[in-house]
Amino acid sequence: MHATAPPTRSTWPWIVAAAILIGALIIAGAVYFGSQRDTATPSPEPTTPIASSTPSPSTTPVDAEPTGCLGGETRDAAMVLAAQKAASHTSSGAVEYAAAFVRWLHQYPYPSSDDADSVAASALATDVPTKDLREFFANNPNVSGGLVPDATEYYLSTIPGVWHIESASNEEVVATIGTGLVIKGAMSPTLKGSITVTVRWENGAWKFAKSEGTRTTEDLFSIGEPFTSGC
Repeated sequence: MHATAPPTRSTWPWIVAAAILIGALIIAGAVYFGSQRDTATPSPEPTTPIASSTPSPSTTPVDAEPTGCLGGETRDAAMVLAAQKAASHTSSGAVEYAAAFVRWLHQYPYPSSDDADSVAASALATDVPTKDLREFFANNPNVSGGLVPDATEYYLSTIPGVWHIESASNEEVVATIGTGLVIKGAMSPTLKGSITVTVRWENGAWKFAKSEGTRTTEDLFSIGEPFTSGC
């Protein structure tokens, strides 16, 4: 099911910051959600290929704009691993993988235990202190930072989303992912998310290293480039 983006309006009333600490230092992260009624026209930011010392057959000389839906519309481990496999060794590929991981991590009901194990085994960088995502979800965290009440169905959508590259090198890309918030199947008319994600190129694939809050939604949506499709 596709969520649809809400109509825009003319004001930016307020920003709410919600910190998310994913237990036992698994992921240090934060989401900034805002009651944001007007996504200002983002300024274009071209992506550039990251030169690889050992190019793979999937690396192309021209970096396509991020879709925000690499790996498919589902929010399960299969989607994350498909996005990881398909993401090229470019800044755009890093953004695609970061968006896929954000879509998987921030949802309720939580990913299944088997999905948590699959993602932990293949999708996390080696320097993540703990990879026990199964235990993390078993502790019933509110990964919305309390914005959505406990046990309330929700997920993040990249349909109204944007992206912005903070820094990029051959082996590491830091990108901020902007999303819409879908609660009980309906896109919120006011709430947006901003999550800054670090991914690293390890063993021929992008892997999640950490997430943190660095930009408010007002800031991000004023400078971010829209995803070409989203899901």
